[in-house]
Amino acid sequence: MYATASPSSDNTPRPRVSVGMPAYNAEQTIRGSLDALLAQTLGDFELIVSDNASTDGTWAIISEYAARDPRIVAIRQPKNIGANGNYSAVFRRARAPFFKWASSNDWCAPTLLERCVERLELDASIVLAAPRTRLFSGTIDQFTEYERDYAFMQEHPAERFVSVGKILALNNILNGVIRTEALARTRLIEHYVGADVILIGHLALLGKLAQVDEPLFYRRMDRETATQLMSAEALHRHHYPVRTRQALFPAWRRVGGWLNAVFSSRLPASDAAAALSWTLRNAYWSMPALGRDLLDAAAYMVRR
Repeated sequence: MYATASPSSDNTPRPRVSVGMPAYNAEQTIRGSLDALLAQTLGDFELIVSDNASTDGTWAIISEYAARDPRIVAIRQPKNIGANGNYSAVFRRARAPFFKWASSNDWCAPTLLERCVERLELDASIVLAAPRTRLFSGTIDQFTEYERDYAFMQEHPAERFVSVGKILALNNILNGVIRTEALARTRLIEHYVGADVILIGHLALLGKLAQVDEPLFYRRMDRETATQLMSAEALHRHHYPVRTRQALFPAWRRVGGWLNAVFSSRLPASDAAAALSWTLRNAYWSMPALGRDLLDAAAYMVRR
């Protein structure tokens, strides 16, 4: 299934952090992203890089880096499994107690891993720690401060869950460091638009989401890399490289994702009731999208 340039060994010591980098046609940006990670002050990590059947020089660059740094595990998918599938694939190879996703387009300040792991180790109730974000296009010295990064530190899980659903906009918090044990209790990032936000909501039910008050994450914002700036057609290709039934019923899948998060988290009764109440209201507000899904599915079946 995989072509692996530098396979990890079960005999090697378990690293402190696993970093997963999904990549696709990223030859213009991946070197900078890799260099930033390899320069981290916390150096005890493995870097799992999965090339999603790129058609440019991405795989050659990954192989070059893997050949000279034993921390890199290089994987090549035999076919494009969609962006969300590739994000989940790198996590499934992780061995460390802490995990971080790292885009092949973005840049991490040298102390990002160190500061986030420190925050997690100070408080066992925290399952994710993420820094503040700066947005850039072109070069990282041309950045703007992003003012809508949030921590979700409420004591009650349902309050954190509802807050994520209501206020999370640009999902920068996904680029923090997460407890592997908590992430393994989720469905990861499923194959539909918005699944990343639902994952954060699920994590919020499992523990607190903290912010490291330093701008250590630099997110590239252009039409080629930022999903929020892509056209509807490009966004569809990003998630579904091949038109199959998997692309049907995205709104229904989102409702199912929220419900799964609630029912699988083993919450106290009061929190379960509050989280379920918001989820059902959210499903009601989504009725127009749910209806469009049914029409789209009917049209798909007719075209077949």
